[in-house]
Amino acid sequence: MTTREIILKTVELPSVPMVAARIIQLIDNPSTSLHDLQSAIMADQAMTSRILKIANSSFYGVRQNIDTVSEAISILGLNVIRLIVLAAATRGIYKRFGSTERMMWEHSLGVSIAAGILAAEVGYIKREEAVVAGLLHDIGKVVINNSLPEKFGAISNEVRREKLPYYKVEERILGFNHSETGYYLAEKWGFPEILCKVISNHHSFDSINVLYDDPYLVLLCGSIGLADALCVRLGVGYHEPMPEIELGTEKWSEVLKISSERLEKISKVFKERYVLEKMSYQE
Repeated sequence: MTTREIILKTVELPSVPMVAARIIQLIDNPSTSLHDLQSAIMADQAMTSRILKIANSSFYGVRQNIDTVSEAISILGLNVIRLIVLAAATRGIYKRFGSTERMMWEHSLGVSIAAGILAAEVGYIKREEAVVAGLLHDIGKVVINNSLPEKFGAISNEVRREKLPYYKVEERILGFNHSETGYYLAEKWGFPEILCKVISNHHSFDSINVLYDDPYLVLLCGSIGLADALCVRLGVGYHEPMPEIELGTEKWSEVLKISSERLEKISKVFKERYVLEKMSYQE
């Protein structure tokens, strides 16, 4: 039995939420009018709020306040809107939202913020892709937790006790890991190919050579891998800091050409920005 067959037999891969599916369908249709797309987005208040916040962020350098969805679409472009919609839709697949789910969300948010900082630091990496890839990189954990909450709890306990990465404990207990699970969900939801690959390979620091035929993919995976390692080291989305867990910090730093001194400075910037962004998401 293949890994894909094992995953499909073991867990349930949810369908794209209806509102998100409708918006993506409109974006992919070249005959869609701006009015129809705006109306579909405005049907979801939380998604509308998130799109407007991103359009008004300093990253896009807009001097006047953007307060309509049509203006936001013009500023961000359809590709970025599509990424935002996919990322926002993933929050809807949580079947429950207790302490475990809160920590998973906080970790993904942290990786998203750190990846955005790293993208700006390195250059060449599209910041919006890094930010969304950070939010989505561990979506496989959500799927596993939804389908197998008791086993996922046991996995989390072993990660904490043995100081091992999630993917290694998952492979031991389940026979597959969250990167593989996330990849199949991303395929089902129609994620852009590069995001599917990042979700699948963000722990591939030991075999980075397999990605060398696509230098941009290497850099994007590196930004997510290093952001992930930074958040684990600081305990973002964990019960406590976990510096002992090996997630390829040195390898990803080498790929991104970031020295340990620069990484420490990035870490300080990240901690400040994480607090502010977390408050923004809770508004």
